[in-house]
Amino acid sequence: MLVGLPAAIPTRSLSYEQAEAAAGALAARLIASVGEAFLGRCGFVAIPRGGLFVLGMLSYLLNLERANLWPLPADRPVVVVDDGSYSGSRLAWMLGQLGQPEVIFAHLYSHPDLRAAVLQAEPRVIACVAAHDLRDHARETLPDEQAYREWQQRGRERFGDKRYWIGRPDLVIFPWTEPDRPVWNPGTGRLEEHWRLAPPDRCLGNWARLGMLPRGDVRRTLRSPDQVAFNLQDDEVLLCDLRSEEVIGLQGTAAEMWRALAAYGDPEAALGHLQTCFEVDEARLRRDLAHFIADLLSRRLLERV
Repeated sequence: MLVGLPAAIPTRSLSYEQAEAAAGALAARLIASVGEAFLGRCGFVAIPRGGLFVLGMLSYLLNLERANLWPLPADRPVVVVDDGSYSGSRLAWMLGQLGQPEVIFAHLYSHPDLRAAVLQAEPRVIACVAAHDLRDHARETLPDEQAYREWQQRGRERFGDKRYWIGRPDLVIFPWTEPDRPVWNPGTGRLEEHWRLAPPDRCLGNWARLGMLPRGDVRRTLRSPDQVAFNLQDDEVLLCDLRSEEVIGLQGTAAEMWRALAAYGDPEAALGHLQTCFEVDEARLRRDLAHFIADLLSRRLLERV
């Protein structure tokens, strides 16, 4: 059983242009925080994998030299770069890999309370700089301070790893990734895989989950709507229509058909992929695929481009 229907999750989706603008804002905030001369002495390292995209943009915006990027100086300050930070667990892991005496944590999005908690807990971190703030929506559902603190403590106990802050900020979907957001299932007492909100053709990381590489020779005519979330559970695909909160499960051939259509958006390309997966007569497979497409279109789980 999956919990935490995605309709309740506050989200914001960025285009590559918006991500570049956020990187520009981060560069300006870094300069304002520690100065260009100080940044020129720093090494820069990215938290894999989203941080690599941001560091690539910063390397141009800050005109970084090769010496700032490799080899990483052991005796000079280091700027740790990421895309978004929700609890700080990725930063905690990275700090465990670094021996530099001074660290600046630079990223595109976080909540101010997270940044304050990092500075309080980590003496090595001399600055914690974000391009934009996130809002904590847990405060809206838990206005009582004691209830809010108890909820945070339960979160720390459930996750287990080091987290500087527990909240419920907006989920920022980047063009390259949709951040992992495990959901607590009170019925099973376990953390479970969350719904993916970004259609695979508009988020590289979600596309990679389908197990199919992009094809430049295919013209997309079909796509998964913005209002349909998905969850991959072993060989099953779960789809959630956010407008009605209806959930359907696809298995076997139907699940693979959806994967191929979500990846390529072209019936012929999808058919070619399916022929490599199933030993079925082409005419029958083509007919079944056409019926499947018509059914998804009628249920608004697929749309024409």
